[in-house]
Order: sequence, then C-alpha cells, then structure tokens
Amino acid sequence: MSRPIRVLLVEDSEYDAALLLMELRQGGYDPTCERVESADEMMAALDRGPWDVVIADYVLPRFSGPAALKLLQRRGLDHPFIIVSGHIDEDTAVASMKAGAHDYVMKDRLTRLVPAIEREMEEAKVRHARRQSEQQFAREQAFRRTIEDSIPSGIAAAERNGRLTYVNPAFCQLVGWSERDLIGATPPYPFFPPEHQESLMASLAPIAEGRVPAEGFELPFQHRSGRNFDVLLLSKPLLDNKGAVAGWLASVTDITARKEAQDALRRAHDELEQRVRERTADLRTANASLEAAMHERQRLEHELLEITEKERRRIGLDLHDDLGQKLTGLTLMVKGLEVNLRKKNLPETADAAKISALLHQAVVHAGGLARDLALGELQQDDLPAALRELAANAEHLFSIACCFKAEGKIPRLERSRLTQFYKITQEAVTNAIKHGKATQVTVSVVGEPDRLVLTIRNNGLPFPSMIDRNKGMGLRIMNYRANVIGASLDIKPGRPDGTQVICCLPLPVTPARNGGDSGKNGNGIHAVPDSNLQPVNRLARKKPARKK
Repeated sequence: MSRPIRVLLVEDSEYDAALLLMELRQGGYDPTCERVESADEMMAALDRGPWDVVIADYVLPRFSGPAALKLLQRRGLDHPFIIVSGHIDEDTAVASMKAGAHDYVMKDRLTRLVPAIEREMEEAKVRHARRQSEQQFAREQAFRRTIEDSIPSGIAAAERNGRLTYVNPAFCQLVGWSERDLIGATPPYPFFPPEHQESLMASLAPIAEGRVPAEGFELPFQHRSGRNFDVLLLSKPLLDNKGAVAGWLASVTDITARKEAQDALRRAHDELEQRVRERTADLRTANASLEAAMHERQRLEHELLEITEKERRRIGLDLHDDLGQKLTGLTLMVKGLEVNLRKKNLPETADAAKISALLHQAVVHAGGLARDLALGELQQDDLPAALRELAANAEHLFSIACCFKAEGKIPRLERSRLTQFYKITQEAVTNAIKHGKATQVTVSVVGEPDRLVLTIRNNGLPFPSMIDRNKGMGLRIMNYRANVIGASLDIKPGRPDGTQVICCLPLPVTPARNGGDSGKNGNGIHAVPDSNLQPVNRLARKKPARKK
C-alpha cells in the first residue's frame, strides 16, 4: 500500500519533476506535489503547508537551491531539505550540507532519492521530539525556578556530606550571603553563630542518619551582618535513581517574630494568671466577709423573731394573768355595787349595770387577745407532730373545726426551720379565725422529692391584706419567716371560698457520705421513717362551748 507524502518541489523543469515523482511512486509513496520556481511561489506554498519534504534543484533561472534553503530557515521550519542537481561538484555539495541541507542527490542517480527521504524524515522526527523535550524541560525549569524564587522560605540542597549544592534567593536573603558564597560550602556553614557551632553540628547529625522529626528543628542562625535569629528547619531526603539517599533538601523559615510573640503571649498569660489569683483571693476574702455578714444577719433575724415571740408570749401572759384577773376583780366589785344599789332602789343602779356590762366585755376581749397571742408553743421535734398539736389547740381554744393531714415522706427539719414553719402555720390559723371569721381550717404538709409544701386552707373571708399586702403585718411577718429559711410564700383565694396559704421549702438532697449520718442530707434536713407519715385527719374532737 502506497504511503502518502507531501512534497514541495523547487524545480523549473517539468520533465525532471515527472522523473522525481515517478521515482517516489516506485519507492512506495503516493506523492502530493506542488512545484514552485520563485521565492514568492515558495513562500505562498509554505503558507499552505505543511510539507513532509522539500526537494530543490541547485540552479533555477529566477531562484536557487541555497536561496530556497535560507527562506525555509528564516521561517523556522525544520523540513527535510534535499538538493537534486545534474551539475554540482563535491565542494558545492559539501557547502550546501554545511549551510543546512540534509542531503544531495545527482539527477543521474535518483535511486538514492527514496532512501535519503526516508532517512531524513526519521531524523526530522527525532529532531522534533528532541526539541519538544528541550522545550518541556525549559518550561519545567522556568516553572521550578519561578516557584523557588516566589517561596518566602529559604530552600537549600546538600549532598550527604553536607556540601551545599543549591540555595534559592530567599535563603540567600535570609542569611545575607550570596549564592556564590554558599554553593560548595560544608558544615560549619558561614551562617552558623560561632557560639552555637557545636550544638548545631549535633542537631544536624540526626539528618545525616535519616532520623528527621516531622515537626522539624528550631535552630539559631546568624545573618552576615552579625544579627542572630531563630529558624525552623524541615528536611526531606533526596534519592538517586536506585532509591538510595543522595542528599537532603531543606526549607528554612524565620520564626523569630513568632517566638517573640509566643514569649509575649506567655508573659501576658502569666501576668493574667497572677492577676486572676490576686483577684480570686480578693473575691474569696470579700465572699468570706459577705458570708459572715449574711450569717450575722440571719442570726440577728432569728434573734429578732425570738424576741418578737417572747414579747408576744409576755403580752399574752400579762393580759391573761395580770390584766385579766384585775378586770375580773373589778367586774365582781361593780357587780356587788350594782346589787347594793338595786336593793336601795337608787337611780345610780342603771349606771352601775352599764359599767358592769362594759367590764364584762373588756374581760372577754382581753381573754380573746390572750388566746391569740398564746395559741400554743412549739413542744415537738418533728413537723407533723408539732402541726398536729397546733391544730388540736386551735380547735380547743377557738371552738372551730381544725384538722391536720400529712402525705409523702416528711423530712425531719432542724430546729430553726421547724420553728419558722410552725410560726407561719400559727399566724395563718390566727388570721383565718380572727380576720376571716373561718369556722373550718385545714393544715396539710406534703413531702415531695425536691420540696416540702405546707398549705393552710380556711372557709372564711379573704384576708384583708390580700388586697394590699403592705397593710398586713401578719402577712409581712409570714413572708419574713419564709425568707429566713429560704422558702417561698404564696397567698391566694380558696376554692370555692376562703383563703389558702402555701409555703414551699426546696429540699436539695445530697448523697450520704460513707461513715456519716445517712439520715441527714447535708442541709439540716433529716429523713423521717415512713411509719410516722400516716395522714392524720381530725385529731381532737370539738368541745362544746361553755354556757354563759
């Protein structure tokens, strides 16, 4: 099968051109040919290329083989160029070869044409491949050089013995030495500080042994000007074509500013920690003073409440034992005076009767005040028993229905909390009877996992102070007592009538310690056995009212 070939023929003889084409066909080619006779025709043909081979006669009337060769060279084209001539001596042929012609063939020996074309076409392919490789290598070299020159870190390559074979501009700028000064240098390098040469040589030993830490080395370097600075050196082995270590490639970065910033940050951190310690100590002192003040305030609050209760009991006893007895004595004396006046049928009898009635009212009122002020004192150690006794006393003193009930696990409270719960209940019951005119009061306490709920319900009128709590001394005292023990107090209308007072005490339970009191939760609260937690309803029967 014939091989296609494009031939640009510089020839003025059609006969010679036909002989050349016939020779190509006999050599197994299927030529596509264009014949030119001048420089202009050749340039036009080259523009229409490409061509596989250029065959030129040495002498033409208006052109020549050497002129055609120069035109091809000016175009930068590397086509196989073969001179074919019938009248050329050996010196001329050699001169043409030196000028760039690839071969020459005499017209009377055209049998050499096809082998010459085949040889030159193969060599043209080789030259083309070599030029491509060289161009690719040049591009890669330029690309590598651009990258190396643009990298801010210094890059250096060294042989296994430490001899420097390459440094990039950044490395030269980093140490202040030129490439000419550094290439070929061996350890200790000129950028090693004299006072650190021994330690630096010891630091580089692991690199030569192949023990290169991934995080690199921090080393001291010295600029040519004498200025010392710190660098981070990262190193990788360079392998030869057999995979053996032939040298090392290292990148060097100036970390002086970073280390100074780290040192400054460390100093700032230490100073901050010192200020925090000082501030913490101040806060601890202030907190201790505040806690002491709070404890002192709580102590004074408890003392104030105790003084109030003592004064209340004293006034109640004075009303009952002193004023009540004196009023009772006056009542008897006036009653005797009234009887004597009536026997004598004197007009002052009516006035004596009025005085006697007023004194009787004063005795009754003083007795009521005494009962209000001395409803009962706390005698029990646990809340259910204390409230049960309080309900019984209220029912006996005021001749009303007063019941108590308990639900859930009721913890055993310390004395201060127990006292305040008792006094809140006492105040709520007194208000219900005195101001609400209640005939039925229910006191209940419910133990929940996280709180203790005390509720006092009555069927009387709403408390007067529910409209404006600032006017109710009793409610203010109840709120004060609740705050003292960390409880909350809420007063709301009852359903369907009356009022209900609700006091909630949070119970933050903490795990019991080994060997400690497992019945105490760390907040002054003790667990009460379940046997003491049975609900209690009416514990005291209502006694009939005395006849007047």
